[in-house]
Formats: sequence, C-alpha cells, structure tokens
Amino acid sequence: MPETTKHKPVAGDVPVLWEAGAPCLDLRDIHTPPKPLVAILELIERAECGDTVRVLMARDPVNLYPELVERGWSWTKEPAAGDDGGLRLTLTRTQPLPESSESGS
Repeated sequence: MPETTKHKPVAGDVPVLWEAGAPCLDLRDIHTPPKPLVAILELIERAECGDTVRVLMARDPVNLYPELVERGWSWTKEPAAGDDGGLRLTLTRTQPLPESSESGS
C-alpha cells in the first residue's frame, strides 16, 4: 500500500501518496467530475512530481488523455490489483519541463 507523504494535497483534499519512488493518487472513491481530472492535472503541473506519476481510478478517464498529450505526458493502463476492480494508470513525462521564467527579468 502506498505511504502518505508530506506533499501538499491536490484538488483541495486529495492526498498525494508515495509508491515505488513516484507520487501516486488513489482516486477510486472520487466519482464527482471534474475532481479526479483536476487532481491529476494539478499534480503533473508540479515540478516536484518528477517524470512518473501513478494513478488508481474507478473507471477509464477518457477525458484525461487529450489533456495529458497537450501537457507532454504519455500513459499506460492496466487493471488495478485486488478485487476492487478499477484501473491503474502510469503517467510518464515525454517532454521536459519548460524553463522557469523567473530568471533574467
């Protein structure tokens, strides 16, 4: 089971967990749109999320995929482990983060 970290929650109150060296969101119990989508997009926009994010979902988030492509991420999906059903997504950054615009004013 993933461990809770001290990272700031996403989408208001969704905890960011840590699993196998990558942030993980367990969104299987969140069924109210657009909260799962917002949580994922908020996390991948954070520089500290790294290049891999894992997400557990109750169903296939078809509206998420175009947003991931637009932001430079790819994904793989597989059935979630256990009897709960659902889906396990592994998101991978395919484009480098944009350079910070804070320097050189």
